[in-house]
Amino acid sequence: MSMHLSKSLPGVLVPKYYKSVDNLIEDAFRALLNLKPGLKVEMAIELYLREEVSLSKAAEIAGMDMEDFKEILKVRGLKVSSYIGSKEDIESGLRLI
Repeated sequence: MSMHLSKSLPGVLVPKYYKSVDNLIEDAFRALLNLKPGLKVEMAIELYLREEVSLSKAAEIAGMDMEDFKEILKVRGLKVSSYIGSKEDIESGLRLI
């Protein structure tokens, strides 16, 4: 896609098909992740390493159970930390219990 087209595309699609540019971008990312599911794993690992998500949330983002996600981290030589998540993650988990 040319640079010009990528700049004009939002104006063509918003507001006729999307409420906002943010909605368009969110949908575009969702489509990209569906086309390239391996990117979900990469994104989950990066968010986990940055401590932006907990181990369980990262596994969920990757579409894996926690043990499989931990195994991927170990195979890549990455440390499985004790980061348990943000206060909101913890409160959300407690509400589920």
